[in-house]
Amino acid sequence: MKEQFKYRFNYFIHQIGVMFFPYIALYLKDRGYNGMQYGAVMSFTPIVIALTLPLCGLLDKGSRGRKTMATVFSFVITASAWLMIGIDSLTAIIIAVFFASAAKAAITTSIDGATTVYCVETGQEFSRYRSFSSLGYIAANLVGAFLYDKTGFTSILVISSVGILLYVFGWSRLKPLNLDAYSEKKKPDFKLLMKNKAFLMFLVYQTLCFAMMTFINNYDIVYQKFRDLPSYVFGITTLIRVGVEILTFYVLSRSKLSYKTMLVLAPVFFLIQSILYYFLIPTDFIYFLMCFAGMGSGLVIFANNKYLNKIVRPINITIGLYISAMVQNLFTGAATLIGGAVIDALGIRYIFMGSAITLIAAFIFTIVFIRKEDGVLATLSD
Repeated sequence: MKEQFKYRFNYFIHQIGVMFFPYIALYLKDRGYNGMQYGAVMSFTPIVIALTLPLCGLLDKGSRGRKTMATVFSFVITASAWLMIGIDSLTAIIIAVFFASAAKAAITTSIDGATTVYCVETGQEFSRYRSFSSLGYIAANLVGAFLYDKTGFTSILVISSVGILLYVFGWSRLKPLNLDAYSEKKKPDFKLLMKNKAFLMFLVYQTLCFAMMTFINNYDIVYQKFRDLPSYVFGITTLIRVGVEILTFYVLSRSKLSYKTMLVLAPVFFLIQSILYYFLIPTDFIYFLMCFAGMGSGLVIFANNKYLNKIVRPINITIGLYISAMVQNLFTGAATLIGGAVIDALGIRYIFMGSAITLIAAFIFTIVFIRKEDGVLATLSD
């Protein structure tokens, strides 16, 4: 089995293993919980991920550490997910989501970290691998959206469990990375990383833009239910959005756009989605609107890791990924929690007014403070 295939397989099957996460809010909504309650549960995922990431960073001891995390936490996520079935207590569900989210933090960041290091080591294009995560997300939600209406949440958990087992098998087949062996001898320098102004500005961008992308996606299925659309529509819109995302990866890999230009354009496309959601765009146009969402996510995902590789040294790539993911998830969690309260008080369309305002701030901030990567390299401080 070729090494490239293993990384692509892991990205694809990882999305199958965590396919139940988008349906937790819908599952709770259908069981009679209000916006504040399922908003609180949804917010646990990014908040717990953020709080767990420092521990993951300590456990991430190169190839061997990642393989151990992938195995242990994969079984934790499956066991926690099954605890949600048949439980009527919101507290018990929150505890189950807590452990599932912590496990998701470990396995998601492990695969991103390993693949980024692999691409740096081999000089390959990261999007050639990350796009398989997008393909897995499409497959997961096409199947999940259909199954939710037909057979319910339990059947989604069955398929997720099978996906997790295959993911563990995929990780067991990966070869050790040479750059990990080098990093074990020369540890990351956290203090020096925190003096890197380009990296700190990038963290603010993560907070404003990348987090809003996740926030909008978290509430997308709830918004569609609010518009009285059946669950299978979420599968179709996911297919369109992520399909355009993959197409955007392909176009960008052959373009000469600077990474700063990509980061500037991303919030514009998310802003279009937020504004039109707020003004209750006719439901038939939601499919077309997913093209804008796909272009936005394609831009930000394509540029994210590549820009990070330009502004930090190789030994700080992994810790940089952990820190940026932690900041992003903390803000996403807080926004998701507030979003649930806003839904109860004002209605779901007003959460998209909030995301629109944040995205305008992201656009302005990126133009003013994010530097082009060639200028960063000339004065790299970490």
